Amino acid sequence: MSPAINPQSPLILTLRLDSASHQLLTSLRSKYFPPHRNFLTAHVTLFHAIPSHRYPELDSYLNNLVEKHREKGGWDVFLGEPEPMGNRGVYLRLRERPSNTTENLRSQLLHDLKKGIKEEKDKLTNQDLQTMKRPHVTVLNKARDEEEVEKCLKEVKEVFEKMGEKGQHVGRATGFELWEYLGGPWKHVKAYSFGGPAAEDQDKE
Repeated sequence: MSPAINPQSPLILTLRLDSASHQLLTSLRSKYFPPHRNFLTAHVTLFHAIPSHRYPELDSYLNNLVEKHREKGGWDVFLGEPEPMGNRGVYLRLRERPSNTTENLRSQLLHDLKKGIKEEKDKLTNQDLQTMKRPHVTVLNKARDEEEVEKCLKEVKEVFEKMGEKGQHVGRATGFELWEYLGGPWKHVKAYSFGGPAAEDQDKE
């Protein structure tokens, strides 16, 4: 019998990617992200701070969502051209087929979570209440200067140009990952899988 899940700190929800995509993105993050700030592997954040006591409700929503998408086993994602994040960072935008799949699923989750607000303690942060516009993976943040940003942009662009496939990496969205925020590091809470070959390979690891 699995131990009961009882998170005590805010919950973070991320999109789960296939293993090859996750390894590629984590290798880039590890190379460019400031080491003293890099507690995490690469991730696509959907929600940043869901109140921990809402876990049972969130778990139900996520189980329903993955069940609805299990037949298709996720969807294709495309990563390539790096973009500057102000003058202090670099990110990779996640493009998808079908387009806007991540944004649409997040919008559905946000709708459900807003309906579940009964008291002050149930409320979401202003950041999580916003509409998601650009699912992305951060490669560099809090850079020392613009020169460091330019170097990262140039080198990451070269990585993808060598891949073929029109200078992009083709991967797969395979589910969701739920995490507990521990003031820097994250603690893994639960994975939710859409099924399909890419997710099955992950589950074997």
